[in-house]
Amino acid sequence: MSNRRRHIGNRANPDPNTCLGVFGLSLYTTERDLREVFSRYGPLAGVNVVYDQQSNRSRGFAFVYFENVDDAKEAKERANGMELDGRRIRVDFSITKRAHTPTPGIYMGRPTYNSRRRDTYNRSERRRSPSPYYSRGGYRSHSRSRSYSPRRY
Repeated sequence: MSNRRRHIGNRANPDPNTCLGVFGLSLYTTERDLREVFSRYGPLAGVNVVYDQQSNRSRGFAFVYFENVDDAKEAKERANGMELDGRRIRVDFSITKRAHTPTPGIYMGRPTYNSRRRDTYNRSERRRSPSPYYSRGGYRSHSRSRSYSPRRY
């Protein structure tokens, strides 16, 4: 892990600031819904629902940015525990200074190879040799005879 600090302050009791984290959201809650709820407490600088990059679905949390700290304090006190789209939400002051840099959600490094399977990316292109026991129609009618010959030591 890098030595760069991602957050400043105490996770359990973050310092009041203009950015609120809203957690436990429904997958269907939109930025418009959040703007409608939180604008009651004061002017907003922005609303940001966090989406998964691969599925483009909400990850269930968002950030609401107020223009001043007093409005953010009031919104935190009043909106924490309220029900929104059938889910009870948790509202707290954000501990991050800025949004995290988005990541692709998958490993983007060099591919690894093991001794059995040399090419991990082109598995579908490999062909198996046909088995003498099975064919497309199921089990073959002829059987392979095996003669038993004891080993000599």
